[in-house]
Amino acid sequence: MVEQSSTNKQKENKFEQEQPLRHPLAAVAWDKEQLKINKQLYQVVVDKAAALDIEQLRRKYDPYLDQYDFIVGDVSSGHLRLKGFYQDNVPTALDRKKQTIADYLLEYCNPGGPYFILQLLSPVHHYHNSKRKKRPNSYKNRGQSLRRKNSSKAVKRYRVRQSHIKKPETAPVRKEHGSRHSFVIKKRKSSK
Repeated sequence: MVEQSSTNKQKENKFEQEQPLRHPLAAVAWDKEQLKINKQLYQVVVDKAAALDIEQLRRKYDPYLDQYDFIVGDVSSGHLRLKGFYQDNVPTALDRKKQTIADYLLEYCNPGGPYFILQLLSPVHHYHNSKRKKRPNSYKNRGQSLRRKNSSKAVKRYRVRQSHIKKPETAPVRKEHGSRHSFVIKKRKSSK
């Protein structure tokens, strides 16, 4: 009995123990309105219920989040969860854009729970507003592509002719069996 109780104490919940960090601690400096995390300057847009805890943010911040324009942090059961979002003009999935932050807070965060939103002020990354490439065979450009094809005489085109294969000649032989059905057997003519 004494041995069992000592093993039960050893098998307690491992999640209550402190988990090891998988990334280095972030360098965080805060000035009530602006926040500097790993040489990136952020502005505090929303801080509902004083959710912004510098020590928790230092431990949870992953350098992977540097690529995002907005960082949303929500506190649930004493744990901070961070999620990144891009500007609306970035070509990415819709659920990672700024316009879906409100939906994220409604669907994934506890109702009435504390959260904060940080906006990146000095982005290192730049997004290009590139239009889609025009296809040469699109409806608008079909005349241009035909002109290009006709103007390039460098490649000579040959027409492939269909080959004629002679079928073996057969002679039908009709067999009848009284009032029953008749059938035809085709015999090949003997070749010379």
